[in-house]
Amino acid sequence: MILVSTRSRAGLAVALGLMWVFLFQDRVPAAEPAAYTLHIASQPLDSALQEFARQTGVQIIFFSYLTDGQRAPALDGSYSADAAMRALLADSKLTFRRVNAKTIEIRPARRTDRSQ
Repeated sequence: MILVSTRSRAGLAVALGLMWVFLFQDRVPAAEPAAYTLHIASQPLDSALQEFARQTGVQIIFFSYLTDGQRAPALDGSYSADAAMRALLADSKLTFRRVNAKTIEIRPARRTDRSQ
């Protein structure tokens, strides 16, 4: 009969638990995106992006020339960060990408028309 100490059992349990996490992490459903209650008036796009950052704590990075002369629509309600960005950038020919969980980069939208 093989005797296993309590310490060895605990180590084995931890190792099996970690192995399970790594093997099955892709099968765990992702959490719902955070919803933010936003109150952003229609205003110049650069100001609206700064207000979004202030209200959500998400950092927005962009070159100022990208937003020159552009306006953002008003947002008043509950939005995920992605939905709010799509709404703010809707008429701007700009898009966004997530750099990380707390940073969004604003950049020109790629042209889909290859005929020019």
